[in-house]
Amino acid sequence: MAGEPLDWDVLRAHCASDELLVAELIALFRDEVQGQLGDLAQAVAAGDARALKDAAHRLKGALVTLAAGPATAHAIALESCGARGDLGEAPSLLAQLEHEIARLLAATAAHAAN
Repeated sequence: MAGEPLDWDVLRAHCASDELLVAELIALFRDEVQGQLGDLAQAVAAGDARALKDAAHRLKGALVTLAAGPATAHAIALESCGARGDLGEAPSLLAQLEHEIARLLAATAAHAAN
């Protein structure tokens, strides 16, 4: 998916332009995202549609808060796969989500360094 990994203006708006809150949200996301991706991978590997739906839903909430549009779209698609009980596309969607998360982590690391 093309475009920036997140919309900084929307993220700041979510945080009422409080840069400390922006930094806290980013830090929290960075601390938790690998575990969330692990939950998704485990659900896909196990063929557990309910666990996939739940894990994707949790991650989607964090991504929406961060205004991470491309990654959010993949989390929504994974949540939908789980809700339908059709995990055929889940491995490919998970790989795409992991790619977008890597872009998001790089963008937030660059922001934290500034």
